[in-house]
Amino acid sequence: MPGFLVPYRVLDLSDERGLLAGAMLARLGAEVVQLEPLKGSSARRVGPFDPGVTAPDNSFFWSAYAAGKQGLACDLASEEGRALVRRLLSKADFLIDSADPGVMSTLGLGVEQVRAINPALIHVSITAFGSEGPKAGYAATDLTVWAAGGPMRLTRDGDRPPMRFSVAQTFLNAAADAANAALIAHFARVQSGLGQHVDVSAQQSATLCTLAASLSAAYRHEGFTLGAASGVKSNKKQLDLSGSGARTRRSKWQVRDGLVEMHLGIGPGSGRFTNNLFKWMLEEGACTVEMGEWDWVKLPQRIIDDKVTDDDLEHARTCVAQFFKRFSKEEMLEKALQHRFLCAPIANTQDLLDSRQLESRNFFSTVVERSGHERKLPGKFAHGADGGFAPIRPAPSIGEHTDEILTEWLGLEGEAINQLRSQGVIA
Repeated sequence: MPGFLVPYRVLDLSDERGLLAGAMLARLGAEVVQLEPLKGSSARRVGPFDPGVTAPDNSFFWSAYAAGKQGLACDLASEEGRALVRRLLSKADFLIDSADPGVMSTLGLGVEQVRAINPALIHVSITAFGSEGPKAGYAATDLTVWAAGGPMRLTRDGDRPPMRFSVAQTFLNAAADAANAALIAHFARVQSGLGQHVDVSAQQSATLCTLAASLSAAYRHEGFTLGAASGVKSNKKQLDLSGSGARTRRSKWQVRDGLVEMHLGIGPGSGRFTNNLFKWMLEEGACTVEMGEWDWVKLPQRIIDDKVTDDDLEHARTCVAQFFKRFSKEEMLEKALQHRFLCAPIANTQDLLDSRQLESRNFFSTVVERSGHERKLPGKFAHGADGGFAPIRPAPSIGEHTDEILTEWLGLEGEAINQLRSQGVIA
């Protein structure tokens, strides 16, 4: 079988918060067993749902993030179930869990307990704030983790509360980081023979999503901020270095068939790209000669010196908004490449499905689930290493591969498996 991780086994005990990590390892060829409660993972109850399929197999979320895995249903509330998991761990190379801190220990599957079972195992834990520290035990939602990580600050509108993101993303970022961290630990294990505990904090993953701000000093923007600090009084005029700006919520621009994303950057980091935009607008008669000749690289000082006012900037934004309405998303992308300014279409789901670029790279794969319904899913997440990825398989139904897994991993035969099923240990 193809795949970089073909020889390795993963026992995935995660719920919706960590499901993606195991899916990524499965794409790389690992044998990933998704262990669910007897009535199914809570991830199966995460929408959106397919109205043509009955529960618990109707979740598109489950279809996407459990794809490529095998399914095993086991009752971890029973000692027999936990004993079975411990036996499976002795044969595994990776363990993934997304339980709250302390929960795994109560099941006899804590870090030290697992290490005693299998010293070579790489144990990956995905939690909101990490397994230690004053916030480790805090209750958390996608919203509160975004807030604690920093990105929510960028979605404020003046002094009003931040806007929540449309789709829960914090734990998807954390799970992707977990998959990468697991492979780094695996690289070390190849050299030492020893496993590690990989402790992933969703808060830290969320913070890393805004790393661009930390690069500001390299562009001599030591005081860079995407918004004024709430409640901070200063006699010094504060600049909105996004230019569009973030404080005016003018980084999304309407075009004929949707929206494009663009910041009217000012200063040494990105002002030259805005110069290119207004040079083109001047050629098209979409702005005044005076505005077309502004140097957006040097604009911060002119704003501080009151040579360019807020009204002037708002007029420039209005000109851009009116000009962009002439074009479609695809046309704007072509113009941005031609004239060298920073602008990108905001793709919706249909745009992605219809993307010629993604099609040319064979990005999507189609699988048929047990219900008979097709799912079009992302396939290889890297190009040019086709042998490193396994063919994608549909997400499992509850306990779909239980017998197969217990036979291959533990050598259990029909009678022993039937006994566990009659005891209610497995489904």
